[in-house]
Amino acid sequence: MPVELKSPAVAPVGDLKQKVTSGVCWSGLGRVVQQMVQFGLSVILARLLSPKEYGLMAMSMVFTGFAGMLADAGFNTAIVQRKELKETHIHTVFWMTFSSGLALSLLTFVLSPLLAEFYTEPSLAPIFRVISLNFIFGGIGNVPSALLQRRMQFRTIAKIDISSLLLSGMVGVAMAMSGAGVWSLVGQSISASLLTSTFRCVSCRWLPKAIFCRSALKEIWSFSGSLYGFNFINYWSRTADNLLVGRFFGAPALGVYNRAYALMLLPITQINSVISQVIFPVFSSIQDDKERVKRIYLRAIGIVTLVAFPIMFGMLVTAGPFIETVYGRKWHGVVPILRILALVGAMQVPINSTGWLFFSQGRSDVLLRWGACLATLAISSFVIGVMIGSVEAVAYCYAIANSVFFFPGLAVAGRIIGMKLRELLAAIAGPLFASCVMAAVLEGLQLLLPPIWPAWQTLALVVAVGVIIYGAIVQLLRLSAWKELVREIKAKSGFPLSPGGDR
Repeated sequence: MPVELKSPAVAPVGDLKQKVTSGVCWSGLGRVVQQMVQFGLSVILARLLSPKEYGLMAMSMVFTGFAGMLADAGFNTAIVQRKELKETHIHTVFWMTFSSGLALSLLTFVLSPLLAEFYTEPSLAPIFRVISLNFIFGGIGNVPSALLQRRMQFRTIAKIDISSLLLSGMVGVAMAMSGAGVWSLVGQSISASLLTSTFRCVSCRWLPKAIFCRSALKEIWSFSGSLYGFNFINYWSRTADNLLVGRFFGAPALGVYNRAYALMLLPITQINSVISQVIFPVFSSIQDDKERVKRIYLRAIGIVTLVAFPIMFGMLVTAGPFIETVYGRKWHGVVPILRILALVGAMQVPINSTGWLFFSQGRSDVLLRWGACLATLAISSFVIGVMIGSVEAVAYCYAIANSVFFFPGLAVAGRIIGMKLRELLAAIAGPLFASCVMAAVLEGLQLLLPPIWPAWQTLALVVAVGVIIYGAIVQLLRLSAWKELVREIKAKSGFPLSPGGDR
């Protein structure tokens, strides 16, 4: 009889709080270090490489990223979410993801000339062949990664992520300094995938067995099937812009657009990952207590937006001096696109967090339907932007599409746990207001500064004033998210779970 593994069933309040506290602390520390390392590496590589080389890498990642998503098929999320998990589930998922990764690697290798021909860039063919190795490495490390997250071993996850990023970044920088060009980005990607999978497997202390059960696969697929469909749709809704920009405007234009998009995503992914890596398994463990889930969610989104909104609005107003200071004048084309995408990022902060609710409540079916609507809207906006004829038009159209979907998307997610739209809007209203006021003041300040000022001086002054203004507004408004965050930090308790009973 298959052994049933320990599941994250409803934990006692104290134990749950301790796990959440430890998880947030380690995830937060890991993400802060990761963001610093990743940003530093991106600056070094951007100064050593050209927009065209970044564009070539972005072209390859459109198809290879899609293949990587196919290899996972949503199985890993199902491992974390499932209440009762058996050994047959885990081994079956491992062999499915590994065999899928191997097949996709071989397929990409064979089709590499055709993929390069699509972009009319022959130099992409060997890049596709080498990058295809990532699918094999990913297929090996996916299940150990899911098991570490299910066990809430966030300290281990943080160490793995930081070590892999740092070592792979050193590989990329060394290759770039030796004149490897776009291959330095390829080397960084391959080494990151290999190191991450190796560290996960060693840390998880789990080895696959020759077990494959069709009934176990069917049980896992009941959740991951809809998630797989959503991931399929969501992937193209998020990367169709790279596909179209690369195909119709060329590698240099895609390099500029991709760098702006990556800068917009960096704070979102880092901040959201700190919380979601912990919140998802916690929500899954208490998924039947919707009221408790709602309380935790509203507090979490309040803290996330308290940190994320000022970053996104600050990015909007400081794009010019920031790009010139950090990346250099050869990347000046990033500025107008980054300003537009910063607004997109501000909208995506709360939208992305709704995934916690869909996944933990097992409602990937609803997520699939809404994902299809969003994908249709997003891809249509990209096509319209390309037809208008500029990369900036693509960014503008994408921003409009996000604004159209914003309120309906939040409302649908809220219904799953009985949360009204006004409750969610109330949780994010304070940080949004403070960020808007800060951005308006900083925009006016830059107009008053002498145009002869060096970009780094302008950036330093505006950032300093922005921090002071935002902090002052938060204090004056006495935002609940800020008060709770300060109180919890002082008490060294980490994360506020509920108004009373969950403390």
